[in-house]
Amino acid sequence: MWKILAICFLVLLFASPAVAIDFTVTGAVVTATYTEPTTNANTTPLTDLAKTNVYYQLPGGTPVKGPDVSASRLLGGGIITTTVTVPVVAGQDLVVTFWATATDTAANESARSTEVQRRIDRLAPGAPQ
Repeated sequence: MWKILAICFLVLLFASPAVAIDFTVTGAVVTATYTEPTTNANTTPLTDLAKTNVYYQLPGGTPVKGPDVSASRLLGGGIITTTVTVPVVAGQDLVVTFWATATDTAANESARSTEVQRRIDRLAPGAPQ
């Protein structure tokens, strides 16, 4: 019985794609990790994925599109890791909003992924007294 449960767990673990989008901050460089879609907006199988993009928005600003990330394959499903440098200068401490979109070969862009907010801290502490 335990062997069957262990096999089922392993199948679920490796067969289920990661669907969460994650953003990791190092200074002003943000690393995005996400899974490409495998279906169209109407849930039919995706067969023409061209690229994905990461966007960011500073407080009170307009959205900024990051570089194009070519699709891993037309059917999607690849796990993507890409970086974006956010223009938060030294002396600033901002909460920035990030999301990703997918675009097919006909230039149809998807809705936004889940938005994620991350703090970019470029503000030094005060001097010791």
